[in-house]
Amino acid sequence: MNSYLALKRRIVAAKAMSTNEKCPTRKIPGILGILGPIIALAAITIAILLSLSWFSWDGNALSDLGNYDNGLLAAIIFNIGLITSGVLLVVFLVCFTRAIKDLPTKIGLIPFFIALLFLIGIGLFSENAGQIHFYVSVGFFGSFPFAMWIVGVGFLRFRKFWWFSLISILLPFFSIYMWTSYYGGVFPFWSGNAIPEITTAFTGIGWLWILWLLHDRNELSVIT
Repeated sequence: MNSYLALKRRIVAAKAMSTNEKCPTRKIPGILGILGPIIALAAITIAILLSLSWFSWDGNALSDLGNYDNGLLAAIIFNIGLITSGVLLVVFLVCFTRAIKDLPTKIGLIPFFIALLFLIGIGLFSENAGQIHFYVSVGFFGSFPFAMWIVGVGFLRFRKFWWFSLISILLPFFSIYMWTSYYGGVFPFWSGNAIPEITTAFTGIGWLWILWLLHDRNELSVIT
């Protein structure tokens, strides 16, 4: 019996090693999952600093920073930052998805993958590109909350992670409140939507980092 258990452990360890070799989620891709959002936030910050003469949080959209007519250098930094962030997060998400075996969680991450494609699209198709920019922007902010809801509901199966389910289910409603308040005139002094955009983005970033941290600490054995 002991030899059988020892053999089983070696097989499990070998499988885990094989998975990590194919996609070392806890190494480089894991770092990309952290670095991706930081690059986007850094690009936004730098673009704002370069646009202090005209940009305001209550009067502009973040996408205004990517408009080449408003400042070439700021727009290049902003758009490249979003594209780079999206690409890095796609790599992370693909590796993370391959590392887990739980089908509901895999399905739940699909909207997040779609949102990242839209994020790349925001950088590729700036405001100068016309109506397509509006579509990819709406697609981005409208996609990733569904990933949070689906994964959150799926995690209700695990009593240990009810706290994470609660966070996943409730966070998107904060984003909905921000956007409905903006369009409903609750904050009449906001003539731009930069504040709803950045707060919504932070909900997605925070959620993704919590998920990665749980995986990095080997606490997601129930789905891997």
